[in-house]
Amino acid sequence: MPRHHPLYLTSDCLRWYRRESGRVELVQRFDAGEPGVAAFSARLAAMSRHDQYSLLVDVADEGFNQDLVPSTRGRDRAAMIERKLAQQFYGSSYSAALSLGREKRGRRDERLLLVALTRPAQIDPWINAMIAARVRVRGVHSAALLLDRIMARSRMPATSYLLVNLSPAGIRQTYFSDGRVRFSRLSGSHGSRVGASLDAAGEEIRKTLAYLSTQRLTARGQRPPVVALLGADQFEHFRQHLEQGGDLTVQLAELEKLRASYGASGGAHAPGDSLPLLLDALGTELQCAQIGGETILRFQKLHQLRKGLYLVAAGLVAISAGTYLFGLVEAGGLRSEAHDLQRLVGSEDRRYASLMERLPAMPAPISEMRELIDAAERIETGRVAPATVYRALSAALDQLPEVRLERLEWRNIDSDEQPLDGRITVIAELALPARMAGDQRGMVEASDRFVTELARVITGKARLTRRPVALNSTETLRVRDDGRDGSPAQSPRFEIEFTLEQKASG
Repeated sequence: MPRHHPLYLTSDCLRWYRRESGRVELVQRFDAGEPGVAAFSARLAAMSRHDQYSLLVDVADEGFNQDLVPSTRGRDRAAMIERKLAQQFYGSSYSAALSLGREKRGRRDERLLLVALTRPAQIDPWINAMIAARVRVRGVHSAALLLDRIMARSRMPATSYLLVNLSPAGIRQTYFSDGRVRFSRLSGSHGSRVGASLDAAGEEIRKTLAYLSTQRLTARGQRPPVVALLGADQFEHFRQHLEQGGDLTVQLAELEKLRASYGASGGAHAPGDSLPLLLDALGTELQCAQIGGETILRFQKLHQLRKGLYLVAAGLVAISAGTYLFGLVEAGGLRSEAHDLQRLVGSEDRRYASLMERLPAMPAPISEMRELIDAAERIETGRVAPATVYRALSAALDQLPEVRLERLEWRNIDSDEQPLDGRITVIAELALPARMAGDQRGMVEASDRFVTELARVITGKARLTRRPVALNSTETLRVRDDGRDGSPAQSPRFEIEFTLEQKASG
């Protein structure tokens, strides 16, 4: 399994640490200079190619500058930031831009904190050794930018404060405004005792506050609180030493609680030393701004690309294997289903044969019976459907709403030459309203009009077989009355006969 090696670089040496089971232990120290760099290169060459490294740079030669830029995205933003960094920190390739948010008024420009290590000569030998060894480097980070990520976890009640932490590099003072880093300064001697650093911190803090006021990072006369990144044991001594003058307010950011938030445990290190916390965050805060450029990250990115390709290939193999196994299961199921169907078909064939043997003798062979049944079905399909008759009468009745259908009968007519050319003769008995019983002319006109409308609908001939009034010259003009029920008819009636053919049913 690949291991992660945190490296800590100061202006006098590079320290190689090991982090195991939540503890940080020093493995080897390499002094600045050619012998130290050569020993570091030899150590890298002896390590596994799969190991990963992160470099934390904690030096005094740092530059911080705030700038407003138009709000852009993508390649335009990257090119603009690169140009701004080149203008502010010419000659230094160890730089980064930290977004501090957008303005709330005007064009809503983006506010950037431009950070760089202004003396690259003290870093280049170590970086070149790592590139030459082709090791996988996760990133090169500044202590100030790493503190920006660490203090986001502290949930300090104050949004603007001066953070003081101690490390082997000395005393680092970092100014935070609105919860984000704006300036950082490293002072003190290397390898000094924590107690001596605490005693010297008061004067250094006052110098830093005066500088912040001069640069207008704080308002004139404003004294932001001082937050000490220390253990609870060292804080009381630090607070008493700073509050003697009465002009400073000191708060505590407990070191061990912040380490516990990264899953770390105590170890053999100097009390009040914040380096173990920085190294814990170095392997965890992957979103911390990277100041080493893209060249040193090349082998890590190549590894990630290879890993991605391997994962894609493994995924394709898994999908192919799954598809193949699914096909095998599906084929097995289909074979079993086909076998069951064959057995069912065989059973049904035997049952059919048994039923046919038990049937009584037919008057004719089965083949001839099937031909006769098929012929009967063809004859039936050649008839005029009743719905055709109803549609024709309905269309005519719609034109004369006062006419009412009383009785309907029809019969099929087939010619001897063409028995499948079915025709139908329809006889319809209809009734007129009782109020028309005294209007002979109206009844005649209504019956004649109905015949005309029906003939138009069926595109054929229709004729009156019985009129609603008697028109014979030898009879008195009167309304016809069938008298079928023994009482006088209340409504005048008439009958119509018409013929429909199969072609008319379409």
